[in-house]
Amino acid sequence: YASLLDDTVNRKMIDTFKQNIPLDKFFKDGYSFEIQRKSDYLSYPEFLKYFNDLNTITRHNLTIGINFTYGWMPTIFEFRSDNFDEALDILNKIKTGTNPTIDNLTLLKGLLNNSLVGTTKLLHFINPNNFAIWDSRVYRYLTNKEPYDNRIGNCNTYLDYLAFCDYLTKQQEFNPLKKSMEKKVGYSMTAFRVAELVMYSNGAKQ
Repeated sequence: YASLLDDTVNRKMIDTFKQNIPLDKFFKDGYSFEIQRKSDYLSYPEFLKYFNDLNTITRHNLTIGINFTYGWMPTIFEFRSDNFDEALDILNKIKTGTNPTIDNLTLLKGLLNNSLVGTTKLLHFINPNNFAIWDSRVYRYLTNKEPYDNRIGNCNTYLDYLAFCDYLTKQQEFNPLKKSMEKKVGYSMTAFRVAELVMYSNGAKQ
């Protein structure tokens, strides 16, 4: 992912994340992680398995996948465009490791309920190594600001977040934290999933 991120990330935004979340805070928050909604942790590996078992993502798979993804969302799902062929081409490339462009993310978001949050959850289930889930709690944790639609729906900011996750997961202290959280959850997780869980579990509105 580094080649894309080097060209697209907003270094000022990354610096803001680093200032708001010093490494000692992140790791302290990580070691205090506790499971909150148990059903989410039971369903998570099944969602990953669904896409992992597919050779090719079809419109049928996309329809099923985005609807079970919305089991983790407070809103009802709607397709908002007819760009299925383009979206499937992007998603299948993502599944095999190709990095999306901003235009790719914008097209997917436009199809999938016009929600970047829902889109990133689907991307994570398709390729959990390269994509972290993005939502209001993660945004609040990183910025100390309220996640208004124009903020949380910004595809550029999402790429900045992935770059920050990449930075966190390359720290020497990260692997012991990952093992600690996997022990609590009861199964192995990707590094980006661990980083996101730390942020999600500590980003509730005060």
